[in-house]
Amino acid sequence: MKKWLAALLFVICLPAFSTPALASGWTDYNLVAHALGGIDQKAYTNSYEAFETNYEKGQRLFEIDLQFTSDGYLIGRHDWSLYAFQSLGQTLTPEMTGGPLPLADMKELKMFDKYNVLSFSDIVDLLHEYPDIYFITDTKSIDKETITAQFGQIVELLNEDPYLLKRIIPQIYNEGMYTTIENVYPFESYVYTLYQTTDSNQKVLQFVKKHPKITAVTMPEWRANASFLGSLKKINKLSFVHTINSLDEMEKYKSRGVYGFYTDFVTPEELKTYYVQKTQKSAGKSVQTAVSKKN
Repeated sequence: MKKWLAALLFVICLPAFSTPALASGWTDYNLVAHALGGIDQKAYTNSYEAFETNYEKGQRLFEIDLQFTSDGYLIGRHDWSLYAFQSLGQTLTPEMTGGPLPLADMKELKMFDKYNVLSFSDIVDLLHEYPDIYFITDTKSIDKETITAQFGQIVELLNEDPYLLKRIIPQIYNEGMYTTIENVYPFESYVYTLYQTTDSNQKVLQFVKKHPKITAVTMPEWRANASFLGSLKKINKLSFVHTINSLDEMEKYKSRGVYGFYTDFVTPEELKTYYVQKTQKSAGKSVQTAVSKKN
């Protein structure tokens, strides 16, 4: 009985998800800070302050939305709609009705009067300053020329440095985008995100199986069924679901086989604590049942 309890306590101490102090690569992480993570209960800022806040909370894998400014600079931004400006607390003049603005204007136009936009040059600085971080791109466009220009700028600003470029993980939205990016630079790893494709699960499986560098598949909740997730696991592809801000929802999808989650607000420590408590509670019930049976 003592040996059984000791083994059980050992299992309790093993978290279901881990965030290693020294990761060997981006796939060691189960959480992705969506749009650089939330700040002050606000999502989608893609701001410097959001990055800093979530780095301090233990996040090391960050997704960033990228758009071109009107003068051709990549910045962290979801889109250029009027709603995007309004939802980020950015006051527009009557002449500004949405659409790309110059980089200098965006640097002046703070979000909620306090959060600062990041250009991709700023991202390069962060990669140098924080050698343990990774960025997953969300560049939105499916236009071949735009994709080529976006990733051309990324590669140019990173001076084609293989060490830095291995910490950039492009997200692709369709099969053709993979080849387009590969023609710009052969990145080490890719994520296939399914929110823009109408391809069937079977077609997705066939495609990612043919390309070893497509490491993971990210999907909205409605596609995360056990059959699809199981098939991805069989061909050694990781699965992520977006965007999940509930620990209970994460547990639900984890039970189906999901590897990780894009999240605005859940931190690695919260996730670890959740699973430790859940395991302890389950183990406590098991011990109580075993003792009752013995008695």
